[in-house]
Amino acid sequence: MLIWLAHYLRNFNRLTLALARKKKMIPNLVATAMLLPLWLSLSAIDAFAQQADVDEIIKKGDDLFDHHKFKEAADTFREAVRVQPDNSRAHTKLGSVLGATEDYDTAILEEQTAAKLDPKYFLPHVILGQIFANQGKMEASYAEFVQAVALKPTSFRAHLDLGFAALKLDKTAESIEAYKKAADLQPTDPSPHLNLGVIYSQKQDYANALKEENAALALAPNLPEALINLGNIYAETGETQKAIDHFRGALKVAPNEPNARSGLGWMLDKQGDHKDAILEEKKAIKLFPGFPPAHRRLATALANDGQTVAAEAAFKETIKIAPKDVTAHVQYGQFLQQRGDNDAARAEYKKALELNPQAKIAQEALDKLKQ
Repeated sequence: MLIWLAHYLRNFNRLTLALARKKKMIPNLVATAMLLPLWLSLSAIDAFAQQADVDEIIKKGDDLFDHHKFKEAADTFREAVRVQPDNSRAHTKLGSVLGATEDYDTAILEEQTAAKLDPKYFLPHVILGQIFANQGKMEASYAEFVQAVALKPTSFRAHLDLGFAALKLDKTAESIEAYKKAADLQPTDPSPHLNLGVIYSQKQDYANALKEENAALALAPNLPEALINLGNIYAETGETQKAIDHFRGALKVAPNEPNARSGLGWMLDKQGDHKDAILEEKKAIKLFPGFPPAHRRLATALANDGQTVAAEAAFKETIKIAPKDVTAHVQYGQFLQQRGDNDAARAEYKKALELNPQAKIAQEALDKLKQ
């Protein structure tokens, strides 16, 4: 998510503020009337100079940020705010770099100030939404993205972020519409198609999921995320070899991608190649030690390879890392059930249902145990 913040700092619209407004004045004295044109001229010159100074300062801040000099960039944007306190753009950029460095409280204040200075400026709401999302405040995040889209209906990024927030709040239909709009606004960007593919896959609408992921791949050939998503879809539809081919394709492009590595191990285990599956999952864990699916799949592969002691330790490690992983509880329960420990298995299935009462795999496992 912080990448979004960085994206915005590098790609701010080059908006300019209006110069000092001219006030109509009715002179009482001839001397005043004679001085007025000079006053207006000097005021305009000063405004132009001040704006030019701020533009140069902001340009310097952008360059510092692009070179990952975040502290220096923040100091530079603070200077822009000092020179021109009512410059909404300067406050927005300062808030963005502070958000990128996780100084969220100050970043929020800066973005709120920017929004007050220019109520029609959409970008402070986008960045506020991203900050709130980073903090896990999805309702607040969603509200900001809705406002950003209302202020600028042609913003690709605002629609993309709205799709993300809506999905997190289980507003699936709205998320789909937001991503579709984003795809229309920027037809060459694969991101909306990637996300749509994931949503359709979660809905088990695999035909549309494949369509969207292939659309993303057409826009960006060899895109690892699209190859991994396609691998996952083929895995879910039982097309194991196609899944393997796509996971291997992703690894050719991104050898250190743990999702692809773990996905490959998962499918090799399905094909009965348990030892190579174990190796792939261990590689994935080495790349990303806290990646729950790799730990869970390692435990399953170990169990399938007859290494029951190591498998139980791996299941316990998975649940320690991700105690709310429903699939881990179910698979651990199935492992315990195969060993004949039905009471412990029942406890795992019930735990899974406590975490997600709608978990079909947990309910089916529990029902099967009762028979």
